[in-house]
Amino acid sequence: MDPKESSRLLNFGDRLAVDRALKDLAQAHNAYELDEKARKLAEQGMPALKALLRHLDTGDPALRGGLGHLARHLDAEMVIPALRRAAMDTSRSDAARLTAVMILERYLGQDIDPELAQRIPASYDVARESGEEAIAIAETDPLVLVEYAEQLLNEPPEIIQAVLQIVKDMEDPRRARLLLAVAAYGEPSLQKDILAALGAMRHPLALQALYILRRLAAPELHPLAQRQIQKLRMAGVHPLPAGQLRALWSPLNAQGHSILWVIHQSPQNEARVDLLTLILHDQWGVVYAEAYPNLEAEELPRPAAMGTVHQVRMVDGHHQVLLAEIKPPLALSMLDQALEHLAQTEAPWPGELVVFGHWLWNQETPSPQPVPWPRLPAAASELSQEESLALLDHPAFAGWVWVLPEFETLLAQHSQKEISKGGPIHQQVVQLLLEDPHRSQLSARLLQQARWFKLAGHSRNAARVLAIRDGVEQGESQHPFLQELAWRSLITAAADRAMRRTLHLLRK
Repeated sequence: MDPKESSRLLNFGDRLAVDRALKDLAQAHNAYELDEKARKLAEQGMPALKALLRHLDTGDPALRGGLGHLARHLDAEMVIPALRRAAMDTSRSDAARLTAVMILERYLGQDIDPELAQRIPASYDVARESGEEAIAIAETDPLVLVEYAEQLLNEPPEIIQAVLQIVKDMEDPRRARLLLAVAAYGEPSLQKDILAALGAMRHPLALQALYILRRLAAPELHPLAQRQIQKLRMAGVHPLPAGQLRALWSPLNAQGHSILWVIHQSPQNEARVDLLTLILHDQWGVVYAEAYPNLEAEELPRPAAMGTVHQVRMVDGHHQVLLAEIKPPLALSMLDQALEHLAQTEAPWPGELVVFGHWLWNQETPSPQPVPWPRLPAAASELSQEESLALLDHPAFAGWVWVLPEFETLLAQHSQKEISKGGPIHQQVVQLLLEDPHRSQLSARLLQQARWFKLAGHSRNAARVLAIRDGVEQGESQHPFLQELAWRSLITAAADRAMRRTLHLLRK
């Protein structure tokens, strides 16, 4: 065989391999796998770019998304000009040119200049294909719906309305999930429009979206969401099968954070579960959310009676937290309250609550109604110094040190040698803890600790915590618990300050 012909055959084989790897992007099972495949393929450089350009006219929304991920990993100076040329090439199909524009805008953050905009097909086709692509990718990467919504809502109002109309007119019932994501982050007027559109869709996914928006839409629109739910139910739309819920809750730390796990048991497979991990703050609401779909049930603590406390090792492998089994309705009520706090901060909803909200809120869940906390015991009448200090050493109080901005000023005014237990600086910290707003925060967090102990079946410790809380509210500056808490907080702040100063000197 002629060497040149052999070389051409080898090149053709390489091209087929690259094409196979590119088409395989559409088969990724999750976002991590898709990104890893795209990154590996991008290492091919120019052959990968040529394969991307060859497949711009694909009609597969999942593959279009794969092309976008591949473009992100390619050299920007190489891929951006190539896609701009493809978008302007009138010899290419409309589908190919639209995909090039979509990748430039959506994945590479490029603005389309007026000259190019005049030479590409109608913008509504771009919106339609982009929406179809988001819906398809959401099967393996649901959070792409949030990304789509955020990008859309940055457009001018007339563009938002035009795109929403295109999405409403789609035949794919999964468009309900896309509408849900847009509504979750949109203004009330936009939410009202989408609630009406969902109410007109006779499909279980529309009903599912309405259940979530009954929680996440503006409060004044919750009754409208409920009416749309009733409308669909009366029209014969049946909700999707609901799974069983479990809930586990940790004690608070001194900064007001607690961990809430909600475990969703799928009705189709008892061996698999979904986990939603939330970090709640007593003033700011939901400050962190992470979703873990389709876990093996054995990876999580086994179901147990209410009040059972599990010791769970966190991702770092060293840190352990206590998680008590609590009733799911109480957990959902805690979450509702946290969402109210979050709304007051005007922070956006965590995307995990939007796209995985159906784990929490379904046809079995009534409209938001506060669930009362369990009745607490009376505060302990007598509390010895040993009992107070033992309580602070309980694992539920692990890491309880108070962090106050005033510490920096206080420590700057004194040397390390002046810090002593029971000394003037120590007593100044005690007084700081007894001044509002610190006293009210400490009181509220002690109340939550008492509730956790009660839920965990430790009524005696709950009564002791309530006695300490009474002492805080009465300003008992010599209370052993308060004295020890102030001391630990002071020496921790002093050690942190000394370490920062040492690092600063080392950098010099």
